[in-house]
Amino acid sequence: MKGWRNSLKGALLANAAISICTSPAVSLGVSTLDGKHVEYYVTEDMLLNADKDPNNWLMYGRDYESTRYSPLSQINAENVGDLVAKWNLSFGVLGAQDSQITAVNGRLYVSSSQNRVFAIDGVSGKVLWRYDRKLPPDLGPKLCCGDVNRGVIAYEDKVILATLDTHVVALDNHTGEVVWETKLGDYRTGEIFTSMPVVVDNKILIGNSGGDVGANPGTIYALNGDDGEEAWKTHTVPVTGKEEIANTWGGDSWKTAGGTPWLPGSYDKETGLLLWGVGNPVPDFDGSVRPGDNLYTGSTIAVDVKSGAIKGHFQYTPHDVWDYDGTNEVILITDKQNRKVWLHADRNGHLYSIDRETYNCNWVAAMQRVNWVKSWGDNCRPEADPNKIPTYGKETKDIAPVLDGGKEWVPAAYSKRTGYIYVPGRDMSMDLAAKKQEFKPGQWFLGTDVLRLNPGGGYVKAFDGTTGELVWSRRQNTPATGGMLATAGGLVFNGDAEGVFRAIKDDTGETLWEFNVGTGIHSNPTTFMVGDTQYVAILAGPGGGSIWPLVYGEWLKTRQLGGSLFVFAIHKGK
Repeated sequence: MKGWRNSLKGALLANAAISICTSPAVSLGVSTLDGKHVEYYVTEDMLLNADKDPNNWLMYGRDYESTRYSPLSQINAENVGDLVAKWNLSFGVLGAQDSQITAVNGRLYVSSSQNRVFAIDGVSGKVLWRYDRKLPPDLGPKLCCGDVNRGVIAYEDKVILATLDTHVVALDNHTGEVVWETKLGDYRTGEIFTSMPVVVDNKILIGNSGGDVGANPGTIYALNGDDGEEAWKTHTVPVTGKEEIANTWGGDSWKTAGGTPWLPGSYDKETGLLLWGVGNPVPDFDGSVRPGDNLYTGSTIAVDVKSGAIKGHFQYTPHDVWDYDGTNEVILITDKQNRKVWLHADRNGHLYSIDRETYNCNWVAAMQRVNWVKSWGDNCRPEADPNKIPTYGKETKDIAPVLDGGKEWVPAAYSKRTGYIYVPGRDMSMDLAAKKQEFKPGQWFLGTDVLRLNPGGGYVKAFDGTTGELVWSRRQNTPATGGMLATAGGLVFNGDAEGVFRAIKDDTGETLWEFNVGTGIHSNPTTFMVGDTQYVAILAGPGGGSIWPLVYGEWLKTRQLGGSLFVFAIHKGK
């Protein structure tokens, strides 16, 4: 009995001590003592060190350097044959699925076409909440390439979506409820948002889309992460005619310049500069009405993250008249010669190594057949073949590559294991004829009378990231429409237009594993870890871009459409 009484007395004293310690008035002498624990909270430190975090996938390129390289190796070249689908989620919508998952400590966030957002348990596939964006009924004709979205980013206790109707929306990461919403543009002018935002220095960064449909000017917006208020915005082309770069636009052509920066940029943590791609000038194919280099179109610009000031640039395609754009990702590496560079696989058909301090070109290498360049000048400046420039009154035949590349927007990956950059591309050509066209906001502004895509194929190729030398090449029947993922397990993952998701040996290009998702792939694979298990994820659903409707119109009539997410892991048996 005595022992029982002592135990009870000890428990009562312990509870009393807890009560006293948790009383703010008694123990701390403060009038307010509160707080809350938020699960799946993403700090700036997590983003800054995303390259060192093997478990999560926190941003578009996995890290600020946009390498798309994961240090995970549980799934590797030896066991990838045992990879199986663990679960599949239908989005309930058709259309192109250009997105990818964001993984935060086992919880997944993903967007689909039509600006839906899902929060999902990464192990079971259970949907935790869903956000449905109500889009304007007259939006469709303003969309260049379908009702696409390329992903959401998690930051602090929010999930950030950039919408087709030019809003940025912050959702509560536990409930999906709107925390704040900011309207930035007017979709009726052709301006839309299609990309995953970038978060740096408590700023939500997004570039606009829609230059081909009248959006003007190209703009990068920076919003305060706490409340969505605008911090700064930077135009990628002239807006007053008084800028120095306005001298690169003949006459008043800068007034309808285009140059939308519609893909996510990278961030150089050492310099505090965003490295962001800028799209093509408009009209796309009639260059006679806009003489000059047309800066900063077809370029990567270096933007100060604090102020939005442009500090430097490199232009890949001066006076672009082929819609070669320049928005493709830049991958920040230190190469084997100890040079700090960015690698860029451009739609103009070339792979570049650019010095990150001087913006000088180290080398340029053709990725496939290219005939629009006659010769190269200083700093890798191309001189165009006059026989491949679209003109009035005739068709210019067999211009290579086709307008989508080269490499389209789907991202390359760089492996820290091999030092190779893996590029998804297409080997095709086109016929063009220029025509006069009046600019009207919200309407197509291509300046062409003929746009014909000639038959060709696709590829995945590995290039040495230090020299540009081709290491291996894997041909495929269709243009490469899926992004790349490289891992420490000696693997490269990508999907194709025929719906095949595959794992490739990173040093040889040998196919080690394939899975048919049942519909075309136009998205980017990612990988993450939950507990002791590594997973690989891919979205399925064809569409988007100019290649799909022009080349695959008949193909899509006899193939299944769909929108879904597949998640894979190694089958461990019983």
